[in-house]
Amino acid sequence: MKGGYTGRVLVVELDSGEISARDYPLAYAEDHLGGFGANNRFFREFSQPGTNPLSPQNPVILGAGPFVGTPVPGASRVMANARLPLTGAVASASGSMGLGANLKWAGWDHLAIRGAAPSPVMLVIEDEKVELVPASGLWGKGILETTRSLWEGYPGFSVLAIGPAGENLAHSSLAMIDACATLGRGGLAAVLGSKNLKAVLVKGNGGVRIADPEGLRKLLRGLFDRLVKYDMRQAAAELGMIGAWPMYAAQLLPYGSSEEELQGVTERFGPSAYLGLKKRRISCPSCFLADKDELLLPSTGETVYSTSFLNAAIIGCALGMRDAEEAASTLALLDDLGLDFMTLSWQAAYLLELREHGILRGREAEGIPLERGAGILRELALRVTERRGEIGDALADGWKGALSLFGEDTRRYTMLVRGQDCLYDPRVSGLGTMEFEQIVSPRGPTSASAGSATYVPGLPEERLHRLTERMGVGKEALERIFSPPWGLNVGRLTRYSEDWFSLFSSLGICNRFQINRFYHAGLIRDLLAAVTGMELSVEEMMSRAAASWELYRELNAGEGLGPEEDRPPEAWFSEKPLWGRGGRLHDYFGNPLTREDVTLLLHDYYDERGQVSNFDTYGGI
Repeated sequence: MKGGYTGRVLVVELDSGEISARDYPLAYAEDHLGGFGANNRFFREFSQPGTNPLSPQNPVILGAGPFVGTPVPGASRVMANARLPLTGAVASASGSMGLGANLKWAGWDHLAIRGAAPSPVMLVIEDEKVELVPASGLWGKGILETTRSLWEGYPGFSVLAIGPAGENLAHSSLAMIDACATLGRGGLAAVLGSKNLKAVLVKGNGGVRIADPEGLRKLLRGLFDRLVKYDMRQAAAELGMIGAWPMYAAQLLPYGSSEEELQGVTERFGPSAYLGLKKRRISCPSCFLADKDELLLPSTGETVYSTSFLNAAIIGCALGMRDAEEAASTLALLDDLGLDFMTLSWQAAYLLELREHGILRGREAEGIPLERGAGILRELALRVTERRGEIGDALADGWKGALSLFGEDTRRYTMLVRGQDCLYDPRVSGLGTMEFEQIVSPRGPTSASAGSATYVPGLPEERLHRLTERMGVGKEALERIFSPPWGLNVGRLTRYSEDWFSLFSSLGICNRFQINRFYHAGLIRDLLAAVTGMELSVEEMMSRAAASWELYRELNAGEGLGPEEDRPPEAWFSEKPLWGRGGRLHDYFGNPLTREDVTLLLHDYYDERGQVSNFDTYGGI
């Protein structure tokens, strides 16, 4: 390996305390590029199908691709693989901030964590020095307090930590990196909690070897020239994701809202409201656009961190919160406990639906306030974290627990795929790649694993064609994607959107739209050659990214989670509002879609992957 890779893998056995180093197999880099792809190979090596997600035999694999720790813009992603309890899927999650870069600077490409410690510990890595340190004094503390105290004791370290929700094995728990980047929606924190692992601290004092430093400098000069000329750069730097508020607001408003209601939520949660809380923006290593937030809550003077104020705006709109501070403080509580705001807020909405339909009455709610506002989410967060009461304990076991408690027939008041709540409703946003990928992703609905090329709504077909072409999609495939009767066949396109995400995640590049818009397959191929010395054609590079995604699917097929799980929620085929959303299912261009249309698109997706599918075998959708 000439560059990009350290060539070493760290293996930690928590039960025995044994710590060892092994060589990074060259084939893993050559066949899968690194990061996401190599994580899948390591997971197959270290795991057995059918393993209980909360058993010691479920490994956690962390990995950072060859671009992480280098000056390549936006290359800060660390990937984590584990079987997660919310769905039982082998999931690959991504996080940012300093963990991945420090892992590489410390001399490690991947970290494999196995077994379970007899009592709470934290794993501390500084270059060659690796040790397990008792962490009983941190057990029970929130993520923000834990992270700040560890920064005091271990200055310069990046900290991955779990909160009380993960310690109590809540299936909606997640970990946080440096207190402001999420990792592992679907229960990664519960997996770490089952291992008695409170935190992972990493500090690297080295660097990453580059195969062709001058070639890389030349490529980066051209890339930074484009970044400087980006006409939205100032707005993105000032406002982050909330700078695209008009696009998001149209999707966040309840079904049938008026212009006055739009103005109202804009006043409460839009750019001006954000600027009233903003203290500073926080950037990941090598990123040219800071997208994390440090917020100051005026009423308490408390400072909190957030992966994006947009998340506060989402829960604020969904639950009708009073103002931006109430939404931001509620999100900060969830982050501190280590709970996924997406799943918990949809569980709150589910309870409200049950109340509305007479299934759950106030006297049966165990004191949980069954009304819109911050109260229901804050109370539910504490109950789920502590597994308090029948409802809190059931919802801590995710949607399986909810349906077990309230009845399988209440599924119609949810919007689930593979046991996980949907993030995007194509009745509102249209069936683009993010929306369609919720059906076919092995992990279940995730936030951005297939956003390209339809991440932005309303683009003309010519623009979509250019964006798809930059993803390394060949001429014949382009003709299949942009062809009658759809004009844009989202089933076929999603295959390449997943491969594009696989490429970014294997190399370590952030897939957020404001980053990936500056990359195209030819540039990435050239960067790969400069960083690693690996000379590939675009076709070869993309085929390896595709192989990594196929391995991901194979791992889940081995768990019994194959194409038969690819079922869209029933709510998609009804115009009735659910969780404030509603309308008729339509494609990216606004054309109506039927259940049969979605079945055909699923067939086309598998056809584009070179696989045969017969959804009639599963009773159709």
